[in-house]
Amino acid sequence: MLGALLLFAWAHNRKIQALAWWGAAFCLIPLGIGIANLGKGLPSHLNLAVAHTFAVAGYGALYAGCRAFNGRAVLLPVIILGPAVWLVAFALIHESFAARLVLLSLINGGYAALSARELWKHAPRSLASQRAAVVLLLILAGFNFVRGTLSLSLSSIFWLDAFASRWSTEIALFLVVYAPALAFIFLSMAKERLELDYRKTEQALRESEEHYRYSVEFNPQIPWTADPQGNISNVSPRWCQLTGMSVEEALGEGWTKALHPDDYPGAAQQWTDAVASRSPLDVEYRVCLADGGYRWVRARATPRTGEDDSIICWYGTVEDIHDQKLAEERLRWAAYHDDLTGLPNRRYFQECLQQTLEHAEHAGGRVGLLITDLDDFKQINDRFGHDAGDEFLIAFGDELIGLIRPTNTIARLGGDEFAIILPDVGAVDDIVAVASAIQARMREPLRLSTGTQRSRTSIGGAISGSLGTSADELLKQADLALYSCKAAGRGLFEMFSPAMRDEAQKRASALEVARQAVALDRIEPFYQPKVDLDSGRLTGFEALLRWRHPRLGVQLPETLAHAFEDPELGITLGNCMLARVISDMRRWLDMDLPFGRISINASSADFRQADYAQRLLTCLRDAGIPPSLLGVEVTETVFLDRNVESAQKTLQALSAGGISIALDDFGTGYASLSHLKQFPVNVIKIDRAFVSDLMTDVGNAAIVKAVLRLGQSLGIRVIAEGVETAGQVSFLREHGCNLGQGYYFGRPMAADDVVPFIRSWMPSGQAKAYH
Repeated sequence: MLGALLLFAWAHNRKIQALAWWGAAFCLIPLGIGIANLGKGLPSHLNLAVAHTFAVAGYGALYAGCRAFNGRAVLLPVIILGPAVWLVAFALIHESFAARLVLLSLINGGYAALSARELWKHAPRSLASQRAAVVLLLILAGFNFVRGTLSLSLSSIFWLDAFASRWSTEIALFLVVYAPALAFIFLSMAKERLELDYRKTEQALRESEEHYRYSVEFNPQIPWTADPQGNISNVSPRWCQLTGMSVEEALGEGWTKALHPDDYPGAAQQWTDAVASRSPLDVEYRVCLADGGYRWVRARATPRTGEDDSIICWYGTVEDIHDQKLAEERLRWAAYHDDLTGLPNRRYFQECLQQTLEHAEHAGGRVGLLITDLDDFKQINDRFGHDAGDEFLIAFGDELIGLIRPTNTIARLGGDEFAIILPDVGAVDDIVAVASAIQARMREPLRLSTGTQRSRTSIGGAISGSLGTSADELLKQADLALYSCKAAGRGLFEMFSPAMRDEAQKRASALEVARQAVALDRIEPFYQPKVDLDSGRLTGFEALLRWRHPRLGVQLPETLAHAFEDPELGITLGNCMLARVISDMRRWLDMDLPFGRISINASSADFRQADYAQRLLTCLRDAGIPPSLLGVEVTETVFLDRNVESAQKTLQALSAGGISIALDDFGTGYASLSHLKQFPVNVIKIDRAFVSDLMTDVGNAAIVKAVLRLGQSLGIRVIAEGVETAGQVSFLREHGCNLGQGYYFGRPMAADDVVPFIRSWMPSGQAKAYH
């Protein structure tokens, strides 16, 4: 019955395992002694084996209880070892009863000594009963050791005769003295341990409460509670410190009075919805501070439910997230605005344009779009540095803001390109008015810290259709209009027209044709002769670009004209022509053929390469061709390009290297007389438009005469292009024109036809070199 109670206690409360082990010991030891003393019906050897097995098991349980008391693992192998050794020894030792008793005393005494050691070493020494238990256990161990020692001096017969009286004494000693004493002491130890554990638990609880109080006090989150209906029932004083409200004012729905008027409807509704749906709350809003300012906070709450799943209350916190919100706003601003000008960037522009078009489509309105580009911005950057360029962009953005309505949107798309969204425009005239105002302002210089700077502005415009236009389509239209006005000149404004799309398609087609011609090595030069009008000498050739179509044969360069507007492709075409011309010149030199000077055409794309002059001179040197045998023809657009300073340096380097510079198509562009002085021009070429009807158009004749006199005054040789009749030759020679080029002397020809042409031109079989 006692064992069943102990097992029940063991299973339901592991804290009293020590008492269970000790109870088992106090049952097993007397039981063993009792069997030895009262089991007269059993054979003597069996009686002794059973009795002492119970006694040994009891001593082992005593040791197990001491380990359990200290919270240490019970070593069952050690507990079982004692009874096992006793039974094995009992079976093997048949003749010496004293030897059995010695072994028995050592086992029991060893368990008692281990128990005393366990309590002394590992139990809290502050327990008074612990020290008494250690003393009794040591006495019990000593009693067993002494008994074993005495048994060695007595014969086994003596022990058998005195067996009954000895066990009666041991029963009395253990039951009357040791068992009550140990039980009392062990119970006292257990009581003191429980009191000690209780004090420790109480101390831990106080520390936990203290920790919780400080955690709440120093936690940046403000705790609050609400009843099941969502009325605030308790709030931290720190809410009052933050908002200036009293605790009473914040209870119920009073806390909502601290909310920003713009945030109150949404925050209150979310709290109402959370209470109704029993779902957690997570809402952000601004609260009015005691000093009148506002800060962003984040309120979160979750319901506490009872066993019946009903809501008992709500636990919530309020967290100050003002700095976080400001950081998020700064990041959001940076994501949608240009760092330099502070204007909306391309990302903002695209989203705004899309939203504006959607609104206009629903409202039945139209949207205008302007794309602006600063024509002279690169020159400002190159001449005065990027700091001046950045300051100019900022100033230009500020000017745009002052020129448009607040409902319009300005964005910097990148570089010197800006966009203006004009919502609700009535007609194209509204867009034209804004573009005209911008161009009128940009005719005046902008004031910077380094002085005043000016730049003309090219503007492309587009307007959404009545049936709706996508943002991408409207942007493409404005870009096409900008491209068109920049191709026509600088400082212009054009609105998009469908013809621009056709032109763009032609341009794209020309680019594709040029790429294929380059890839398939179909680019080749054709050479047109130049003749000295006074002597009739052959002075050289102009290398004209041609390309061979697989079915249509030789094609004129007009089909590739747009390719030279593409920087990369224009450079590639120029490199292909240069390589073929140098190869032909080297071959003719090897043939000792006096071909004179070969002129090549250089485009604006070529002059955008900083190393163009050095590369060209290097190619001539590597091929062993004197630079004086090569000329470079440029059009007036090179002088008007944004990279005019770079072009000037390149031309000067070419001229210094011995290459002749010719200004092509003179009179058809915007070049001024100052350019002839500024750039190292050796030859002027009169455009064929003035020569073709020279004999019938008095105006053209006057222009040709004026150019010839200009060349003579500046010491610049003049070539007339498009010479087709003997009358034109006579007129030109009469007025001092040096050279002529045109069908009258010869059509452009392939490289293989140049050799027979030169040989047929030479009088007496000798060609005259150009001097």
